Amino acid sequence: MPPASAPPPAAAHFPALDGLRAIAVLLVLYDHAPQVLGRDRGDAGWWWHGSGGAWIGVDLFFVLSGFLITSILLRARGESGAFRRFWLRRALRILPLAWLYLAALALCAWLLPHFAHLRDPAQFGLAFVYATNVDVALHGWSAAAFGILWSLSVEEHFYLGWPLLALRAAKRTLWLVLLAVVVGTPLLRWALLDDVGRVHVYVATWCRWDTLACGALLALVHASSFRERWQRVANWLVLPAVAWIGAVLAVPFEAVAAHTPDWFFVVGFSGLALAFTVVCTIALQPPRWVAAVLTAGPLVRIGRISYGLYVWHVLAAELVTKALGLLGFASTLELRAVLWLPVLFAIAAASWRWFEAPLLAWKDRIR
Repeated sequence: MPPASAPPPAAAHFPALDGLRAIAVLLVLYDHAPQVLGRDRGDAGWWWHGSGGAWIGVDLFFVLSGFLITSILLRARGESGAFRRFWLRRALRILPLAWLYLAALALCAWLLPHFAHLRDPAQFGLAFVYATNVDVALHGWSAAAFGILWSLSVEEHFYLGWPLLALRAAKRTLWLVLLAVVVGTPLLRWALLDDVGRVHVYVATWCRWDTLACGALLALVHASSFRERWQRVANWLVLPAVAWIGAVLAVPFEAVAAHTPDWFFVVGFSGLALAFTVVCTIALQPPRWVAAVLTAGPLVRIGRISYGLYVWHVLAAELVTKALGLLGFASTLELRAVLWLPVLFAIAAASWRWFEAPLLAWKDRIR
């Protein structure tokens, strides 16, 4: 039996989660840097060893999304037109930047000779309808500039289906559905792994829903009388959770590498989902020193532009590496990264200030 519901917190913003969002995108940048900057991770220095496991930043994003979206939906239950308002607000936040990115890719692909590898109308069409992850699951990776959109596709599928249930179904039904997803998804990965392969299991929506479901469960717990008890449990679990996250980075367990053991794709993903759920729980009521770290100005600012950082990072890397090649520089991975990051942050900051923030002002007018 799920615990009796308590009114969800009135505040829609949890400051420490901005810091977690920043950590998530920095992990993704660390993971992708060798690939998008055209250097082999294996030939790089010791600093890049842990980048093989830094893909877990995407899983942290999934847990955060599951929690934040479900929290919004729980507050909107019973309101007239809630689904329409939710989708209009999500659309204003998600779609314009994604479409601007695709437009920028198209301009580069057809105007710049060094971007001819992006001239694939099918990939643009798949990205436009958020089917990139389905294509990757069935046919393998495409160019990195398109491939990174797989995670946005997973989240968009979540936005399509879950709100209808979360706004209308009984709370007991929500608990049962989410628990079934958390238990059933690793079993599905186990059943599919040998037949469909690791890339499919990594990117397919139906194989990654448990991570989003863990975040959604946390939102249900946070809006229930079980909140304080779960907070105490999370305080006990935080050390093993952080240890597991650290182990994935230290080994590292790479997302789809041949040397990553099969069991990791079944229970390792589940362990990460639970570990990040514990971490997010701590961030909701953090100790003073944790709050000081996660709400520090630089992390908050990075968290604010994290969507733009994720969307633009491959294109920024390709622009930097192509420019260095034209100038005749035989640069190291470290030099490329040092040049790439300021360019990326400048693009993301400009995108936030002159494109995303004005749209968010419209989003906040939707009542």
